[in-house]
Amino acid sequence: MKTRPPRGIAVVALVVFVLAFAVRLAWILRMQSPLDAVYSDMGGYVDRAESLLAHRTPADPRVLSIYPPGTHTILALEFLALGRHSRQAIAVVHALVGAVAAPCMAVLALRLVPSLGVAALVGTLVALWYPHVAFAGFFLSEVWFSAAISVHAWLSVRDWRRPPGQLLVGLAAAIAFCIRPQFLLTWGIELGARGLRLLWRRGIGGAVRGLAWFVVPMVLTIAVTSVRFHRLSGHWGLIAESAGNRLWADTDVCQITSSWVTPNGETWTYWFSPPSKPAHKPSDTVRFIGFIVDPVILDGIVRDRLRGVTWRQRMDRKLGNISLLVAGNLPWPESNYRDPPWRATLQRSFADVLLFGVLPLSVVGLLLGRRNRTMLIVAANLATVVIAAALFFGEARYNVPYAPFALLLAVVGVCEVLGRSWRFGRRRFGIIATKMRMRSR
Repeated sequence: MKTRPPRGIAVVALVVFVLAFAVRLAWILRMQSPLDAVYSDMGGYVDRAESLLAHRTPADPRVLSIYPPGTHTILALEFLALGRHSRQAIAVVHALVGAVAAPCMAVLALRLVPSLGVAALVGTLVALWYPHVAFAGFFLSEVWFSAAISVHAWLSVRDWRRPPGQLLVGLAAAIAFCIRPQFLLTWGIELGARGLRLLWRRGIGGAVRGLAWFVVPMVLTIAVTSVRFHRLSGHWGLIAESAGNRLWADTDVCQITSSWVTPNGETWTYWFSPPSKPAHKPSDTVRFIGFIVDPVILDGIVRDRLRGVTWRQRMDRKLGNISLLVAGNLPWPESNYRDPPWRATLQRSFADVLLFGVLPLSVVGLLLGRRNRTMLIVAANLATVVIAAALFFGEARYNVPYAPFALLLAVVGVCEVLGRSWRFGRRRFGIIATKMRMRSR
């Protein structure tokens, strides 16, 4: 592959990073500050972060097992360093973190299409992608997860030969896993491909030695989060309770409500309902006595609801879960905001652009683009969000961290089509010109 001077791509990356930062900072300061939207999921993250800082454990520790620890731990560190109500400092941090994806995608683009102009275009599109900008204004996992998977993708395509660099890749993977456990699938795909390559070149011993430092951070993280989960829930698991998500994905249940008595004698009532699956009739809601995500209770509900459901119907439901990533709902909680009217227009417009423009072109890019390590990690990330939606339910907000990868592939698709068309046209023109010359003789 034709290489470009490092200084060139460094300048491009810096410019798109500054652009992405400026846009997000302006959005947070002028339109949507995380401090003005502390409710629902955002309120939960903030409450858990404040409890962590105060060394306060809820009356029923099991509720902490519902959530991966990554985001609220990061928010706790943010509050500790900046202050819980520091509007300007929090705005700067969220804008900086939200801007990380733009330069990472620009650098990755150069490995798929060797053009600084294309790299700049990809970085600019990510910098200005409205849903990605809007989510910088909330205390949610999207902005942090997007930065983590973008950095991991950028690091993983480099040829690290020494342990410090390999550990850095592993550390980025471990952080992404703590924020959203679905990243484990991306990590497994990337690591599996890397392992097969090493196995082919160096044999079993060489493959083990070559993978060791990539694996260590994730293994340690899984060990710690598994022990944490066991101490909170009383049974073993990976990092967080997933029974609730499986309920949404496998059945027609739209809302669960439960009441139970905590160890200190308090009566708690919880309810969960995904925004993309609102309840419309009484049978859509399930009420029970017991812990809100008790796996025994929820697994029993799943079995009852699936009794008599054919495999064809189950597969249709999986496909419906996937479709919710891009259709049938807008990214929540940004979808709650309709004032000024142009904000609602942007929400609908970018959803349509993603569905009818970006995704078809992404498929073209995936099919026609270069087959290298960069294409592998981009494809692995997009495969992860699709599989996670099928198995654990989908919402439009879940596509936000992955949209930069789709935008990258879409640009690659356009470049491949234009490039191949140009080469085909030149060949055809050459053939016609040759025939005309032969006839003129």
